[in-house]
Amino acid sequence: MKDFQSNGTKQDIFEEGEQDFNLKEYAARYLRYWYLFPIFLFLSLTVAFFYLQVTQPIYSTKTSILIKDENKGLSGSQGDILSELSSQFGGNKLVENELEIIKSQTLMEQVIKELTLDVSYSANDGLRTVNLYKTSPIIIKPEVINPLGFQEPLIIHFEDSTHFRFNDEDKLFTFNQRFNNAWGAFVVTKGVNSTYKDVKIHFTEVKNLAEEMLRRLSVEQPNVKSTVLELTYEDTDIQRSKDVLNKLLDVYVQSSLSDKNSEASNTLKFIENRLGLITGELGDVEKDVESYKTNQGITDISAESQLFLENIKENDSKLNEVNTKISILESVDNYIQNAGEGAVAPATYMIDDPVLVSLLTKFNELELQRERYARTTSPNNPLLQTINTQLAGTRQSIRENVQNLKRGMAVTKRNLEGINTRFSTGLRSIPKKEREFVGIKRQQSIKEELYLYLLQKREETALAYASTVTDSRLIDAPISSFKPIKPKRSLIWLGAGVTGLAIPLVLINLLLLLNNTVQRREEIEKATRVSVLGEIGQMKTIVNGTPGDESIIKMTSRSAVAEQFRALRTNLQYLGDGNCRVIMFTSSIGGEGKSFVSINLAASLAYADKRVLLIGLDLRKPTLHDRLGIPNKVGASNCLIGQGHAEDFIQSTGVHPKFEVLTSGPIPPNPSELLANGKLPQLIAEMREKYDYILIDSPPYGLVTDSALIADHVDASLYIVRFNYTILDHLRRIGDLHRARRFTNLSVVFNGVNYGAGYGYGYGYGGYGYGYYSDETDNKSVTVGSRLKKLVGKS
Repeated sequence: MKDFQSNGTKQDIFEEGEQDFNLKEYAARYLRYWYLFPIFLFLSLTVAFFYLQVTQPIYSTKTSILIKDENKGLSGSQGDILSELSSQFGGNKLVENELEIIKSQTLMEQVIKELTLDVSYSANDGLRTVNLYKTSPIIIKPEVINPLGFQEPLIIHFEDSTHFRFNDEDKLFTFNQRFNNAWGAFVVTKGVNSTYKDVKIHFTEVKNLAEEMLRRLSVEQPNVKSTVLELTYEDTDIQRSKDVLNKLLDVYVQSSLSDKNSEASNTLKFIENRLGLITGELGDVEKDVESYKTNQGITDISAESQLFLENIKENDSKLNEVNTKISILESVDNYIQNAGEGAVAPATYMIDDPVLVSLLTKFNELELQRERYARTTSPNNPLLQTINTQLAGTRQSIRENVQNLKRGMAVTKRNLEGINTRFSTGLRSIPKKEREFVGIKRQQSIKEELYLYLLQKREETALAYASTVTDSRLIDAPISSFKPIKPKRSLIWLGAGVTGLAIPLVLINLLLLLNNTVQRREEIEKATRVSVLGEIGQMKTIVNGTPGDESIIKMTSRSAVAEQFRALRTNLQYLGDGNCRVIMFTSSIGGEGKSFVSINLAASLAYADKRVLLIGLDLRKPTLHDRLGIPNKVGASNCLIGQGHAEDFIQSTGVHPKFEVLTSGPIPPNPSELLANGKLPQLIAEMREKYDYILIDSPPYGLVTDSALIADHVDASLYIVRFNYTILDHLRRIGDLHRARRFTNLSVVFNGVNYGAGYGYGYGYGGYGYGYYSDETDNKSVTVGSRLKKLVGKS
């Protein structure tokens, strides 16, 4: 609750002062802590310097490729057989799909493996770490890497051109040997010549490295109306970034060609298998013909036998063609049922039905797309599910078409077999030997025709396989930026400078927000509506905080504080009607300087030829006797209990003959009752007859009620407020006293003011006046440190 009231007081003060905003006063708050700005600016610039020294510069490498999309890019016929083969084995690509394929994890992992990027080399060059890509003095060929190898780097120290050590081991090793240690099993070979003697080897898992490299790779389409893709890769090594982009494009092209050639490759395998079977069967038939002619002695065939033979041969050729087509249809049916399980694609060249060829081409294209998307997308991807649905529909259409064709082929086969039967009947009239020879010769002719047919299709398929081209073309080779893109040196320096200025600003604002003590004279006047009778500058203190030798000012001195007490002495004539001779000094809490101000004001009055009596009525915690160096065995408490007259207890201070003091005396058990027993006004009345001024040092008003009891018998009250010590909430209490007129002729003395850069401008006798009133001897003893200390406002 107390903190809330304090914050509220400060808020009220600021709100009241908004209309009278003074830029110089506002800036002076920050100038009080001016030393923070060069300190933090130096620190931030130092951090920026070391950051730029330690951080490896990152360069950007760009390349661009053209995707041949018939909807957006290149189109047209290439003519002749290449055009036909391209239409059969080629595919249309969408730029968006190719973009995702290039950024796939699979391609990047293949790049890492081919460039061996999972093993990296570095060395320390001063504060900076230097990458040794293709410039390493050693080459590591890993066989097995243990988990420790992925966590900590392996350090190799070169002793000479042929020997080295691992990490902190003392044992020397030579090159071209296989090693097995905690990092794994690997072979160390010699690399290029280098000046670095200590090399760090980092082993990275391919999967993790691929993810990191993909984050540094960006693939964009600069113009949505074009099919050009721009690849950008960021790396600390220019050569490595170029190699990564070149290898990525190579892997991408090879992957694309592999997808396009899969159908032609399957067809070649099918034809090769068939050729192997036909070659064996043809060799057997030729041996049968040779053996029959030799055994039977046949050299020629009659015209009739020749006629039957030609007719039967023609009919058998048709029947063989039908059987071949039926076999192909069965292979097509088997391929469709087992698609995706490693089944060999059938040869579409041997199918003369355009509808079935179109359906098979479509099915193969959909199968290739499904395999490609399955490698780069999840099973639940809508695009993959759409392709699966199209595959199912196409598969059903192919099976229905195959069944219709097989039924037609079965009718044709039965007709041809009937014709064969009629021809066979005619052959029975030919002599048995000749008939047997014709049968063997017919088998030979069939096998020869089928063999030549397969050879022709194999050449056509091989030509299609060889003429396959990629659907992308390189436009610009990888080009790296001349200057690093990160870190931006100018931006780092600018940021460091701004940070060096922002941090002290934030700290100062925090100090100002968290500081709930009185800092300025205006705060007192606005919060209390009480006039400030005078200001007292800050005095020197010893280490433990107790007053030093200057607790009692030399009133003959021309120092600033002495002059301030003379000004306060002069201002006493403006209290009340100008005849206030009995003055009480009080404060909110202890330590605000009541005793200090009362002693020195009394001394100043004494030097003005006034008889002054200082009465110590702080009967709870007296300090006057300690400051004046006099005994406190008897005093005011003895007078108040009637143990003697005041004249018997008054002591000379030794400061000035006209300055006397009545100390508090022994501490009573009941101070408040003692002050209220009626003898205090008698004491004051007696002293008025003998002294010009009576100054009373009373207890803090904010802690006990003694001051309120004393205030009823004095002419004026001076409330001491100490700079950077009195809490703002206590100012409200002073305002309440003033509004309630509890204290007669209440005024405030602002004590302990630090006239550093942060106090303000032109308060009291600060600034110009000090130079004139300061002692010459003091000027000679002021050091640079004390001047800085005074300027920044440090106590």
